[in-house]
Amino acid sequence: MSRLEDVILVWFALSIFTEVVSAAILRIWLSRRGVRVRFYLYGVPGYLERVYRNWRRSQGRPSNTVFILRIISLVNVIVAAIVAIPIIARS
Repeated sequence: MSRLEDVILVWFALSIFTEVVSAAILRIWLSRRGVRVRFYLYGVPGYLERVYRNWRRSQGRPSNTVFILRIISLVNVIVAAIVAIPIIARS
């Protein structure tokens, strides 16, 4: 494997790690504030963002920052997967 392929695979792994950790942090953060998060929907893309948005709106506050960061993280995972999966398939 070339150096570029190694960098792409590390990017892919770190993007997945970032998405999982940020989801876990958001879930714990919401739970500590008394927001009910359904465990069986926890891994569904967009679920935590929707719960967070609804909670923030119920308090009359904007929900843009966390929502935008989570969407950027999800797009990063998708782009990394599109680039990395062909490399993994060749190996």
